[in-house]
Amino acid sequence: MIVWREKFRALLLHFLITAAVSAVAAAVIFFVWFPDPFQAMMGGTKLFLLISACDLVLGPLVSLVIYNSKKSRRALITDYSIVGVLQIAALVYGVLSIAEARPVYIAFVGDRFEVVVAGDLADENLQAGKAPYRTRPKWGPKLIATQKPTDVEEQNALLFSALAGTDIQVLPRYYVPYEAAKEQIKQRAKPMEALYKHHPEARQLVEDAKTGVPESELRWLPIRGQSFWTVLLDANGGPPLAYLPLDPYES
Repeated sequence: MIVWREKFRALLLHFLITAAVSAVAAAVIFFVWFPDPFQAMMGGTKLFLLISACDLVLGPLVSLVIYNSKKSRRALITDYSIVGVLQIAALVYGVLSIAEARPVYIAFVGDRFEVVVAGDLADENLQAGKAPYRTRPKWGPKLIATQKPTDVEEQNALLFSALAGTDIQVLPRYYVPYEAAKEQIKQRAKPMEALYKHHPEARQLVEDAKTGVPESELRWLPIRGQSFWTVLLDANGGPPLAYLPLDPYES
């Protein structure tokens, strides 16, 4: 005779343990790797929900099937050890996949910002970079700028590299501190009216952003993650103040 109360008690306990482990992973992913608003911009939320949903649903359901109080302790330990190893392996694989997709640099590139994810940076390109740009940051994305070479031969090489899909934002040897591009950012940043002209809805988004900067002192530039968003800056070329879920190129 099947004792459903015992099975559902096992399911609930398994669910609570799985949820606790998932909560630890979520804390790392959402507070460190994908700080707001990069969860939405880079799809971190969808990735995590897909992974955790499988663990939270399939694992406890297995308990519902395999638990039987009439089994020996050794048999139960064996069953749950196998299930636990499979669940942990699936979670580790999922977290590693998310780690590869995490943003590591926010790079100013000419007339826009680019979100660089860990998987975009080849090891050989990292080794060719200057300190401190030879690693993939582990504690959230770092704000940087890029500087194009002045040598004509190197400029041509960079052009061909970009045509092949490896653009300047994924080549750390061209990384410089954000402050080094401050004047260029001031020149490239656009007035708010240029955004409002094509996107009147941006006014409410800017108001909701609560940047603490007068609107007359606000500027904007595009930022590309999985899609284009809009980044708000001050008129002096300072660091980003807010990110708006608005593609400025859409008409």
